Amino acid sequence: MPNVYGLVRRRDAAPAVLIQKRWKPHSDPDNLGRWELPGGKWRALEPATDCLRREVEEETGISDLVVGKRIDEHELHGQVVQVSQPDLCVQMIAGGYPSMLMIFLSVGNGEPRSCGDDARDAQWMPVDEIRRLLEQDADAFTPLTYAALQEAFARRLL
Repeated sequence: MPNVYGLVRRRDAAPAVLIQKRWKPHSDPDNLGRWELPGGKWRALEPATDCLRREVEEETGISDLVVGKRIDEHELHGQVVQVSQPDLCVQMIAGGYPSMLMIFLSVGNGEPRSCGDDARDAQWMPVDEIRRLLEQDADAFTPLTYAALQEAFARRLL
């Protein structure tokens, strides 16, 4: 099952993105301490935007997340189906940690703090600093986040 992650921009301030350091020493030691976007496992039957809000709050304490995507619901035979379009879909196709991220642009506010056991150093990182790190220290990011941020800049999402 895919994961839902957020490309969370800060509201009412200089351009910055919510980012944190990955901290899964037992399940993903290769990416320990590397920067990643907040997000996580998508639970069965959980709407994607609910997953994003839950994961961002669990990991960073940011609770007033606004996801700027239109979500449509359809019902047939007593079953409800939700249709959404992520801003980015990032899939690991070679490497040690198979994963697919559905990434939604969103806006948040507040002071982030590292809340969960799987991440550290949650913060608003200025967009210029992210761009500099991508160019000068690509190894500072997890491969999935590196690809997502590179694509976000290429598509002018940031």
